[in-house]
Amino acid sequence: MPEASVTPLPFARRTHLDGTPCLEGTRRVPAGFTPCCETFAAHTATCEHDLRYEWWANASEWVIRLPTPGGGGGVSISHCPHCGAALSSAHP
Repeated sequence: MPEASVTPLPFARRTHLDGTPCLEGTRRVPAGFTPCCETFAAHTATCEHDLRYEWWANASEWVIRLPTPGGGGGVSISHCPHCGAALSSAHP
């Protein structure tokens, strides 16, 4: 099972008004991640209150992340919502 890596990007670490950490500027993607399109790539580093895609290594799947205050979790996806490419652990 491919390991996911959480990569900090050059953004300031913030918290939301409820005290939960903001994930903007971090990514949870598989090792060797190559995005299928620029839009998908951009949404791997957004806040969970925006549209955020993550690789969940324990489930071996890509998900649309749901905000923690709303119950958290994720919705499994198998194709890029933007370009239609099939998503996989090696090449989304």
